[in-house]
Amino acid sequence: MIRICTTRLRPFLIMAIIFSFHSCQTAESTEPVPDVTDPAAEAIAGIPMTTPEARHEVMVLGSFHFNRSGDGSDVVAKNQLDISTPESQRQIEAITEEIANQFQPTIIAVEWMPRHQATFDSLYQEYREGNWEMTKNEAFQLGFRIAQKAQLPGIHCIDNRPPQPETVNEIDDWDEYARQQGQEALWHAFDEDNNRFNTYVDSMLSVLDLRNYLRMMNSETFKKRYKQLSLTGLVNLGVGDNYIGADLTGNWYRRNTRLFVNVRNLCQQPQERILIIYGAGHKWVLDELFEDAPEFTVRQWNDLTGD
Repeated sequence: MIRICTTRLRPFLIMAIIFSFHSCQTAESTEPVPDVTDPAAEAIAGIPMTTPEARHEVMVLGSFHFNRSGDGSDVVAKNQLDISTPESQRQIEAITEEIANQFQPTIIAVEWMPRHQATFDSLYQEYREGNWEMTKNEAFQLGFRIAQKAQLPGIHCIDNRPPQPETVNEIDDWDEYARQQGQEALWHAFDEDNNRFNTYVDSMLSVLDLRNYLRMMNSETFKKRYKQLSLTGLVNLGVGDNYIGADLTGNWYRRNTRLFVNVRNLCQQPQERILIIYGAGHKWVLDELFEDAPEFTVRQWNDLTGD
């Protein structure tokens, strides 16, 4: 029989117990104690969130207007990018194939007034049958091609143009109005920066090919910078109860909010994939509207490119 000398072991046991107790005490003392008495945190955690039954994906493809002769933009480009050249047509084919295969839209919406819908339906059928050669318009060049590749019955005209505030029509000379209100500095504060941006974007039409120009227009940097155009200069004009600049800016939101509603009303299935082909100036506000709407997830064309 082997006898264990407890006298010799006792010091080691005592030391082990002391070390174990000290370790536990140290661990407990370094761990942060959660504040379970924070009423704001509890209130935030309890905010009821919406759980929409529908979950749609939407992609806003910002574009320049392919047909410059009919460009109604506020800032009309001086340079041109000819979309009818063989290389541009090859790139359009590649872009439309890419979107049709990777995004697989179930709805396509374009920047045309609904009164043109019957004409669009007729032209699309002629195009599918090979009886119509497309003109220089992004709704046709991009929209018709993608719709055919995705085997869609047609594309939708969703544009809307709310009337301008009446007070705006009363102003003949905006510079004179700004001078009378003592707001010339606010009116022109960002002229140099904004003119430099517009000139740069215009110049890229003669530098970049079609694909890379569209990539630039759909970038986060371009979207943010274009948004700043709406929040500098004109927006500041007006005093007292006559907020002419703010009303004009609000009218831009008004138009795009109507476009958002028009798109929402097109959704008939629980999970639609909507492609919106629009002037790039609309992209920032449309993206914001759809990002904040619980039924939608925003996708970006630049994320599909793999470039």
